[in-house]
Amino acid sequence: MRLRRNIYSLGVAACVFFSSGNASAQTSGDVIFNGLILDTCVVAILTTGTLAADATYTSLSSENAGGGRGSATVVTTSTDFDLQIDSPTGFSAMPAGGDTGVTYSAVVSATGVTSLVDIVDGALSALGLGLTNLSVGATATRGAGVFPAGSYQLPVTVRCVPS
Repeated sequence: MRLRRNIYSLGVAACVFFSSGNASAQTSGDVIFNGLILDTCVVAILTTGTLAADATYTSLSSENAGGGRGSATVVTTSTDFDLQIDSPTGFSAMPAGGDTGVTYSAVVSATGVTSLVDIVDGALSALGLGLTNLSVGATATRGAGVFPAGSYQLPVTVRCVPS
């Protein structure tokens, strides 16, 4: 039994001696960081536009003297999106009778990773990867008579649609 204990002790001592002599210290390691960016398209409205009447009071437009276009930005993380400007459907605020016999339209121009010049509402335009600056114009045209006096507000929807 005593011989067995001594052999066991020698075996343990040999393992300790053997492994401590060949051990090497880890001096560096990599911490892995994973990330995922999904296909994204974000629209940010920057400024509102201004509608101005023409000399005959049959057109309210950002393109008339005294009018001004609104601005927005679009940021995309892939080229899988198109820009679309919806046709305006009507005033969201107006005096009584302000929407009688009126037709609406909108245009958009773009600079940045996407370049466009006065694309009409409803058309799809491919967006580049990154930041695009938009200039959005709107027009309301009265078929007969003049626009009554008062405040008008015409929303134009800017959207990203998957291509």
